[in-house]
Amino acid sequence: MRKRTNHTQGFTIIEVLVAIVLLAIVVTAILIPLTGFFGVTRRSTQQVTATNLSQQTVEQIRGEWLNQGKYDQGCVTNALPSTVPTVSIQNEDVQGNAVGTAGALTVSASCGSGSLPAGPPLRKVTVTTVVSGQASNTSTLVVEVARP
Repeated sequence: MRKRTNHTQGFTIIEVLVAIVLLAIVVTAILIPLTGFFGVTRRSTQQVTATNLSQQTVEQIRGEWLNQGKYDQGCVTNALPSTVPTVSIQNEDVQGNAVGTAGALTVSASCGSGSLPAGPPLRKVTVTTVVSGQASNTSTLVVEVARP
């Protein structure tokens, strides 16, 4: 007759439950910072978008102000991107001191036509862009443009 032996191979239910709990703790410890990184990435992308829009606007203004008449009038003919809420212009002397008060940029089809007195030697252009309506996603670029 055969002798009966008890085999104790495999895992008990307690060991399986402990392994599942440990796995859940490790996964949670990894996922919590990972979800925070997704938010940082989203905000970073929005900040880059705001900066690119501001830079595009500054380059458009500088390009149009190569025309002396447009510079003297402080205006541009092409519409600015609709997402750029604020563009201000401050006249300056050659030392960079403010002359008068800052004003808004004018967009006009007749910009640059006609004769006006010469504009100031420098103009400080400040472009502020807000993306997604959040103040934390704001880009402000300031550039001084010399009279052509």
